[in-house]
Amino acid sequence: MTTITLVQASAHGANQIHQMTAQPMNVVITGLQGGNIQYSCTNVLGTLRGAQFVEITYDASVRGNPHERVNVSSVIL
Repeated sequence: MTTITLVQASAHGANQIHQMTAQPMNVVITGLQGGNIQYSCTNVLGTLRGAQFVEITYDASVRGNPHERVNVSSVIL
């Protein structure tokens, strides 16, 4: 599985994320697990290589702003 490590912790873990998108390539991250700093996913490494940040949309269980943008530290296999 591909692993995405963030520069700082996201506000919530994978169980409260509706969608996470790697940018600037605009790739929706699939099979998301883990959190708040490190997530695993089922995307092929090559589709996420070069990700600079992720845009996160939280589900309705999260109060407040449902959107967050967090810089990516690394993407590895």
